[in-house]
Amino acid sequence: MSALSRYRVPVGLLVLVVALRPVVAHQWLLGFGQIATSMLIWMLFVAAFNLLFGFTGLLSFGHAMFFGFGMYGVAIAVARLDLPFVVGAVVGVAFAAAFGNLLGRLIVEKGEIYFAMLTLAVGEAVYFVVNRNPLGLTGGSNGISQNALPPWVETFRGQKSVVLPFAEVEWYWVVAVVFLLCMLALWQLLRSPFGRSLVAVRENEGLARAMGMNVDRYKIASFTASGALASIAGVLLEINTQGASIETFGVLTSGDAVLMAVLGGVNYFFGPVAGVFVWQFTAEYLSSFRMLNLPTTELALVSVDVSGVLQHWRFLLGALFVAVVLLSPKDGVWGALRDGVRVAAARFREVRR
Repeated sequence: MSALSRYRVPVGLLVLVVALRPVVAHQWLLGFGQIATSMLIWMLFVAAFNLLFGFTGLLSFGHAMFFGFGMYGVAIAVARLDLPFVVGAVVGVAFAAAFGNLLGRLIVEKGEIYFAMLTLAVGEAVYFVVNRNPLGLTGGSNGISQNALPPWVETFRGQKSVVLPFAEVEWYWVVAVVFLLCMLALWQLLRSPFGRSLVAVRENEGLARAMGMNVDRYKIASFTASGALASIAGVLLEINTQGASIETFGVLTSGDAVLMAVLGGVNYFFGPVAGVFVWQFTAEYLSSFRMLNLPTTELALVSVDVSGVLQHWRFLLGALFVAVVLLSPKDGVWGALRDGVRVAAARFREVRR
């Protein structure tokens, strides 16, 4: 096996963070690169969710609560308690991991359907508690927006940067570094004996139990790691959105994670990455598209106003999701892309012969 093939995941992640922003900022695509930061954060969140769903076989309808724990941990520490950002981030991630471990111990034995329903119920309960604004910390339905950024983050005309003692770094690259570190840690986890055991539990839980595996322990560990990783994405989202919003805890956020993972392909490491990109790019592109110029914008022979049709962009995005699920329910966009590349490569080799 070549070195490139062995380390194709790290290489692919590096290419992703380097190419993502200039690609989406191209004038023929979205025309602005700010959404690339949000894409990386959501890719990390959905990848954390897919550790539980795609590689362990447990569906969580309340995974947004871990996303929110990281976000609110930082926001409460910085805006309410005047504590350093690092303290809030560590507490938020630690609380998410501890909560996931405790909740997992209570519900993993109930079965897959009950697990999904119980995570939904707990997620809604957490949403209710946050909305009640306990001790005046969460801000209720208004969230936390005032003084929610650490002092070393500066904003100017919508652009964020991190001021370090020796340099000033764009916020995108800080997110990219955290994204890379977390995704590489996830990759190492999945290729370890522990990760192989998770796949064994997903494929045949009964056989895994018969072989002597403590299946419940693996499920709890996966739930804990998934929650902690999702909360790290929440920490990044707090800075990206300059505060904490209660909608992050909502069931719609958890639903979006499920849809993006399935769209991309739950059986693949890069499935969540592809799903988030396709989902957010398509939503942003369709919602902002107004005029169809043919053949190009610079040389338009025919111009058609499509704003009346594309105002129903959610229907078009839903139709895309349905088509992917019907054609490739487990492989998703990434699986279809892999198959297409393999077929094209095989035909190319035949032509060369």
